[in-house]
Amino acid sequence: MISSFARYERQRLARCRLLDELLRRQLPAGGGWSHRGAQFGTEPTALALLALHSASIALKDGIAPLIAHQGAEGLWAAVGDGDGINFWATALAVNTLSILGTNPATYIESIRALVRLRPVEGSWLVSLKFRFLDRHVQFDPRKYGWPWVPDTVSWVAPTAMTLIALERAKSRGIVGGSELQRRLRLGTEMLIDRACPGGGWNAGNAVVYGVPLRPHIDTTAAALAALRPRYGLPIVRHSLRCLLRNSACPSPYSLAWMILAADAYKDGGMDISPAINSARDHLTSLVEDPRTIEDTSTIALAALALGSEPINNPFEVEG
Repeated sequence: MISSFARYERQRLARCRLLDELLRRQLPAGGGWSHRGAQFGTEPTALALLALHSASIALKDGIAPLIAHQGAEGLWAAVGDGDGINFWATALAVNTLSILGTNPATYIESIRALVRLRPVEGSWLVSLKFRFLDRHVQFDPRKYGWPWVPDTVSWVAPTAMTLIALERAKSRGIVGGSELQRRLRLGTEMLIDRACPGGGWNAGNAVVYGVPLRPHIDTTAAALAALRPRYGLPIVRHSLRCLLRNSACPSPYSLAWMILAADAYKDGGMDISPAINSARDHLTSLVEDPRTIEDTSTIALAALALGSEPINNPFEVEG
């Protein structure tokens, strides 16, 4: 049986290797990070900055690469220089800048744009279509969150990340008002409405053509992180129990998300330590050689998930 010290040391060394690999993968001239290759990616850059910040590793260029790729209305693309707005990427960038202590003036327009955004089901005509004509999917279109890209319907992951970013901004006094409260309420209601019948969350809908969909580990984790203030709801507690059964997941990306989401519930009254410890042990084995991991976002998430206890969790909703 492995001792606590041996477990800690193994995880510490794994995290050091992950952080070293992040530094090695930084694009030339402090140009941020790519998922793989040489094209700037908002998600890997934001996650790499969070991972390095959690280890108190200062970078010469700091947040400059992230700011340099901010597009019109303060929004970010998933990759490249601003063409093709992506709301998951934007929310992740806003959350990162807030945690890194960036001047709020840098991203206040981003926050306002997220608050203003409506997915297509926010239109009364499309809402009526989903309620009375298109019954292939079963959800309440009056409860909507955020899409991946403009002019599409709400999805779980971008809604969860936007809720996390906006709740952090609200708790820090950066934004407020009735419209913010309304969007936070609608986004939260959308996540609850889209939960799978057996617990957890699929990518978007819970039932299609009458068939219940199976939950995904990463989207379930993101939704649970955003719903931490709603821990009293049975569907949230049940989904957390379902998530904790996945400590042997073979995907380091999903496993890291599971650890970070579960960590947000460490004071919720449920004994999550055994599952987290098991998941961290397994994750350590999966990322033993970071050079073999293609996706830089996975490396950064794993470095965050293997941080020293207590985890400085960038996805824990601030109260």
